[in-house]
Amino acid sequence: MQLIVHIGLEQPISLPLNYNHIVQSIIYRSIGTMPDYADFLHNEGYSLEKRQYKMFQFSQLSGDYYIQNKQIIFKSYIVFEIRSPEPLLIRLLGESFWNNGIYFGKTLCTDIQIELYDYTIEVEELYIQMKTPITVYSTDYEMGKTYYYNPDEEEFYRQINDNFYRKYEAYYGVDPISTLKIQKLDKDLPKKFVTKYQGSYITGWYGKYLISGKRKYLDFLYQAGLGSKNSQGFGMFEII
Repeated sequence: MQLIVHIGLEQPISLPLNYNHIVQSIIYRSIGTMPDYADFLHNEGYSLEKRQYKMFQFSQLSGDYYIQNKQIIFKSYIVFEIRSPEPLLIRLLGESFWNNGIYFGKTLCTDIQIELYDYTIEVEELYIQMKTPITVYSTDYEMGKTYYYNPDEEEFYRQINDNFYRKYEAYYGVDPISTLKIQKLDKDLPKKFVTKYQGSYITGWYGKYLISGKRKYLDFLYQAGLGSKNSQGFGMFEII
């Protein structure tokens, strides 16, 4: 399901350029009306072996803004989107935003309009464009180093498939029976994106891609996101 949130501002709001953690905290705070579910989502999520998946993703913030002194200042409105394969989460967020408003720091915004959709993928091939970057990586824990793959590497696409397999099994409890096929449509390397998230740098990639697979798998990825770190603001795509 998809939730599009429109926020009217009574006064400008200034946020750091690396604001993903702020949007994520808004989501966690807004499901506090169901403490057990909020605790599950924040601390556990949908688990597979040692990996945990939160099963939601969010877009970047849009609106009328300008950038000054490494801050992004929204003047009169903000819009963002949240998607999840879990209808309960989307329903709770919609009700909380509508009834309680949204806090940016200590500023409470109560002029909230929401759009709720249940759009599903009904085909087995999609031309997509990334709304938020795809990120996939490997970590060498002994060396303490993380390597982020890029779309010119075959491992980039293998890692996307591996992530899909684990995420799908964590949510549904069964393995997918076939793989995805994904290829970039840009002749050149897609646009690189680097951001800092709570002290760590994350690298992702925009761009256009062709993705094919079973309809239900593409629909799951439309709701849950491609690649890693979806609940930190990565992997959302739109269909072109």
